[in-house]
Amino acid sequence: MIPSRQEMDQLLLSWDKPFLALSAESAGNAFGVPWWLEVVGSRAGQSILDCGASPAIARQALDAGIGWAICRVNPAQFRALETYNDYRGRILTFRPPSSRHHNLRERPHDSL
Repeated sequence: MIPSRQEMDQLLLSWDKPFLALSAESAGNAFGVPWWLEVVGSRAGQSILDCGASPAIARQALDAGIGWAICRVNPAQFRALETYNDYRGRILTFRPPSSRHHNLRERPHDSL
């Protein structure tokens, strides 16, 4: 997880392999899309913003150029989001595994 622009800049300087930046759980709800854009800067397209259960914030994130949005929605809401070609394949319904063990989930709706 990347919590700040300073940590993102340090990571870019020290890490020579490609990576996806993953926000904290529900960060899109707590801090908003503009905050995440500030954190990731020019790497917005290579980032994942966790939007909690808000399809509106997920749409805002994808429209702003963020690569993927995590959005815990019901199947009908997911199908509605996927009808937009620009969103297809970019809405995740649970957090992907990260490099930190404590951030892994066994089931999509487990809490951290």
